[in-house]
Amino acid sequence: MSIKSKVISVMMVMILVLSTSFIPGDSASAAEDLNEQDLQLIEILTAIENMPDEVIMQGEEAIKIYLENEVSFTLDLDERQGLAGVRKASIGSIAGCVGAVGTAIVINFTPAKILKIKSALKSVGGATKFVKAIKPYYQMSREDKLSKTASLKQAVRLAAKDAGPDAREALLDLFGVSSVIGSCSAAFGK
Repeated sequence: MSIKSKVISVMMVMILVLSTSFIPGDSASAAEDLNEQDLQLIEILTAIENMPDEVIMQGEEAIKIYLENEVSFTLDLDERQGLAGVRKASIGSIAGCVGAVGTAIVINFTPAKILKIKSALKSVGGATKFVKAIKPYYQMSREDKLSKTASLKQAVRLAAKDAGPDAREALLDLFGVSSVIGSCSAAFGK
């Protein structure tokens, strides 16, 4: 190996070592930064993200059963009450947000749209990354005096900024359902 090759190799190793030393070490404490309600929202979004295509193609009942089986908390998805029932039952809480998201998936979206939402969650880096990004963006937008609806839409756009336009649009559709806006905006902050 020539001296030039050795020097280049040593420099590459140094660059690699230095670059990894500046990576934030908060990945181990990621769960510590999230409260129980955040974890429930992540859990429902992860269930959507990992939902088998076969379940989606079977329709509402299969999706409802899948979601209820995949989350560790009670998820009351009663289509007869519709989204209004979820919102009245627990407005202002993450439980209301989680219920509204779950109910919206079951009764408001076609299988094709659910597949887009599922793909969008993957393209933004997964449910955990998305939830961790959306809350501070929402709060920042509210501090800028945007309405709750505008703040939630801007937070979704910003949290999905690295995803393609189709992914952003699918997530905006999900978080644009009126009961999801009402429940989730209250859960993300004032």
